[in-house]
Amino acid sequence: MKTKKFLQNLFEVAINESLPSVCMPKHLENIDASNGLCVIGAGKAAVDMANTMHQFFGEKCYGTVVTRHGYTNNLSIGRIKILTAGHPIPDEGSIEAGKEILALAHSVPKDVPVVFLISGGGSALLSLPIEGVSFAEKMQINKFLLASGASIDEINCVRKQLSQIKGGKLAEAVQGEFYTLIISDVVGDDPATIASGPTVKDNTTGEQALNVLTKYHWQPIASVEKVLLAEPVKKGISTQSIFPEPIKNFTIMANARQSIDKAISSVDLAKWKIKVLNYDEIGDANKVAAEHAKIALKTQMLNEPTLLFSGGELTVTLDKEAGHGGPNQQYMLALAKELQGAKGISALACDTDGVDGNQDVAGAFIDETTIKRAQDKRLLLESYLKKNNSFNFFEPLGDLIITGPTHTNVNDFRVIMIEAVN
Repeated sequence: MKTKKFLQNLFEVAINESLPSVCMPKHLENIDASNGLCVIGAGKAAVDMANTMHQFFGEKCYGTVVTRHGYTNNLSIGRIKILTAGHPIPDEGSIEAGKEILALAHSVPKDVPVVFLISGGGSALLSLPIEGVSFAEKMQINKFLLASGASIDEINCVRKQLSQIKGGKLAEAVQGEFYTLIISDVVGDDPATIASGPTVKDNTTGEQALNVLTKYHWQPIASVEKVLLAEPVKKGISTQSIFPEPIKNFTIMANARQSIDKAISSVDLAKWKIKVLNYDEIGDANKVAAEHAKIALKTQMLNEPTLLFSGGELTVTLDKEAGHGGPNQQYMLALAKELQGAKGISALACDTDGVDGNQDVAGAFIDETTIKRAQDKRLLLESYLKKNNSFNFFEPLGDLIITGPTHTNVNDFRVIMIEAVN
């Protein structure tokens, strides 16, 4: 299908722009490795980021990185050890990675610089609960937040307050100079939010974290409440910070804007009009889809070939009937409902890390035939939409987008194609 292939190619261009091998090298040129270099990393892009470091510095660099289970079969790259752990739900591997990497940070000599490699997924992959909160309790909180509809900022506020690593605590373990190189999966590219900011000064409070939990109607856990209500000094957190003001120890190497712009640059502008709806779209997938459908239908009335791009990170609020899928698949299902098979309109929505929600698929594709093909297979769109069961709607249609791990992560990539209809 030419339309599907065209949209997939745009997605691939966007992904390639944010690969570590493409975005990292220019940021390594001014790092002094004469005394060696310690590499510490966490995230879905951690292995490729470590590989780029090794290619650039060779055996001068050593260290440890952690990535998602299934993202690599390698145990090391040169002198850089590779660990794997659970995502989006932390597991025992996350705890072991947290302990090992924190110990490594403490052990680095003062004259050896540390390069932190941070990418999306780091929050779950690098987990070490604060004293007084068990791993089981923290995991319970994490599961609750992921299903609550809370924003990534709200989730990370809680994560940082319940961690020995997040919110700048990992960097506080380092004696000497350090750099943080980031591939951003966060709307707005706030380094304090990406992977819960393990090397960035934390400005959140325990009270704010407790307010987030209360907002989404959590079932209170006494030990968690006690920790969040404690004064910082009582939680064993230093009130003195190693971080300069303003924060200057990080570099955003890749983000959604750069990737979307690269995809746009590959389009023949003589054939297509381009409109970016929002680089940093947030909100409920169903509501955003309804808004985008209105724009697409209005644009269609102009009868000009147009591509509508958007990035950001959408959310889905789960309930007891929650099925299989993710925000991008849900967005596509809701978009199909709103468009009702409008002639000449196709769309693709994918997560740039290759994993959308609770299934190992990047996202989905729709066109003017989607509803008709679903009806032929007796798939009731409304039912799947209500149950957040988008994966099981698109799978029998053959309209899931499957990339496997992309080894990067710069949020969602969405494009709606509106062809001229004679």
